[in-house]
Amino acid sequence: MSQPTKQPSRNLRAHAVRANDLNQLLNALRALDRYVVEVSMHIYNIPRRDRAAMLKQHRRLHDAIRERLPRFLYHPQGDT
Repeated sequence: MSQPTKQPSRNLRAHAVRANDLNQLLNALRALDRYVVEVSMHIYNIPRRDRAAMLKQHRRLHDAIRERLPRFLYHPQGDT
């Protein structure tokens, strides 16, 4: 009989996200998020000169997320 405390960690490993799937998911979320930002800038009448700066900041945010998110997904809390 297996110990009940070890079974959840085995289930997490069995359902691991593949790197390719993660990249596709991140690309889809990034495209959706950029669309929302651009629509919001249009709705709030952000001047064109400020839009470029906002999109640049937004790309930096996405780059940081892309760099760090896989670590959070592949190393869940308590599983080393």
